[in-house]
Amino acid sequence: MYRILTILLVLFSTTALADNEIYIDQTGSSATINVNQDGTSNRVGSSSADSVSDGATTTMDIDQVGTSNTLDYNIYGDTANITSNITGNSSDIDIDIGTTGGSNGGSDDVDVTINASGGNSNTVDVNVGATSSGVDDVDIDVDISGGSNSVTITEESTATSITDKITDVDITGSTNTVTISKSGASQHDTTLNHTGSSSTFSVTQSGAEASTVDVTTDGSSSSVTITVSD
Repeated sequence: MYRILTILLVLFSTTALADNEIYIDQTGSSATINVNQDGTSNRVGSSSADSVSDGATTTMDIDQVGTSNTLDYNIYGDTANITSNITGNSSDIDIDIGTTGGSNGGSDDVDVTINASGGNSNTVDVNVGATSSGVDDVDIDVDISGGSNSVTITEESTATSITDKITDVDITGSTNTVTISKSGASQHDTTLNHTGSSSTFSVTQSGAEASTVDVTTDGSSSSVTITVSD
């Protein structure tokens, strides 16, 4: 089954743009989803329920430009390639992949890229495989600039063989918070690059040995906590 879902919202006005909501409930393999929103208080996912894609091979590109935008999305199934681009202040990005069973609970071959630029007070939350089994080949990249931004990444795995578990967070600006938590079957790779001041980092990796953490900071008053255990 091959499905393509393309949603384009481009709004122009001389006054404030607000409250454009898209709710997606998609089932089936090989879905391509493109969403463009330009305005204020845009949302993908309703206030009461996250948008859902349930099926293998999901390619998603969601672009949100403006202030106070929200992305709430749950994805079930192997081979998920997800890109979120946000520009503006006070946006909330929440992406869950394979965190519940669904009808396609696995989360092998997961690639998540989030770019947040030109804004302050944004929240990014990515969860991969928090309760499902078979998490493998996970690559999470977050590039965020501005002050007072928060990034939380949770990646759990019960797979017996891990080929890649890669996380790379680049955060530029002051008073930012980054929390990364990984657990499960080995190869817990994390790279964190930071430029700015008054930041707080917390990295926890555990489970079946192999773990690599590489943190580079440039600024003052940073607080870094790293915990690695077998």
